[in-house]
Parts: sequence; C-alpha cells; structure tokens
Amino acid sequence: MDAQARPALTYTPHGGSRDLDPARIPAGFRAFRHEAAIGSGAERWEEAAAAVLAWGLQRGAGISVSTPRVVVGDDVTLTIPLLGVVPVRAYARVLELVDEPARRGFVYGTLPGHPERGEEAFLVTLDRDGTVRVVVQGFSRPAPGIWMLGAPVLRIVQAIYTKRYLRALTRAAH
Repeated sequence: MDAQARPALTYTPHGGSRDLDPARIPAGFRAFRHEAAIGSGAERWEEAAAAVLAWGLQRGAGISVSTPRVVVGDDVTLTIPLLGVVPVRAYARVLELVDEPARRGFVYGTLPGHPERGEEAFLVTLDRDGTVRVVVQGFSRPAPGIWMLGAPVLRIVQAIYTKRYLRALTRAAH
C-alpha cells in the first residue's frame, strides 16, 4: 500500500510514550505507567523480550493480533474480546522498536477505528540487580463518538487489559 494512502495516526505529537516525555504528550491525554517484576537474570530478560516482540503481552491477555511478530511500520488489527464476548477491533501502527542494553520492546500508535487515541510502549527492562520487569506505559484518551460517551467504562477496560498484559509474562516465568 502506498504510504500516502495509509491512515494517519489519531493524535499528535508522536513519540512520547517511550520515555513518557511530557513535552510530547498531547494536551488532554492521560499518561500512565504500570510495571511488574517477572523474574531475574539475563536469560529471563531475553525470554521476556522475545515474547514481547511476538505480541506475547497482547496474546497472553486474550487479544488476537493480525501479525505474528512486531515489525516497525506494520499496521495491525487487535481483536479484543470486550466483556469476554463482543469482539472489538482496534487498529494500530508499530512506530518503533526499543533495543537498548537494559530495555527492549516496542511502541505503537492508534489508527482510526481504535477505541482510544494515543500511544503505548510495551517494554521489558533489566535492572542493575538483575530484576526483570515488564512495563506498559503511554498516554491515551477515548476516541470520539461512542467511545467518548463510554469513557469511564473504557478506562476500566483499559486497566483490566493492562493488568492482563503484566500477568501474561509473570505467568510465563513460572
């Protein structure tokens, strides 16, 4: 598909979720950061990073993903079972991979049709003491229309799925 024919991200500026840079979080968006320790050691960190780059957080939370691996520039469809029954499609674009000595993962931004507008970073970190953590951080707000009307419920659903993301790799450690 021609890059000009692709839909634009649903927010500006872009890129603020990787480091939760306040200057790059759009006005009116809510920033968030959640993390959980999921084990220790370089081997665990490598396993967790590989899982994140294969959509392991999303799949572990019960979300279907249209691509097998995280690839920068890919537009993906995530199918979220709302209330465990109703499939809600959420569209996103992978914006960047994070590949640092003690932090790996990726960032995606929302496309038209996603219930929210914003950006999320899905990261695995390795602390100096060897502790491995999964981190989900970003900024968001409900998309216009029906999603804006259901904003309180949407926040609850987002919190539920964020907890599931964190548990997805925690379970894998045991």
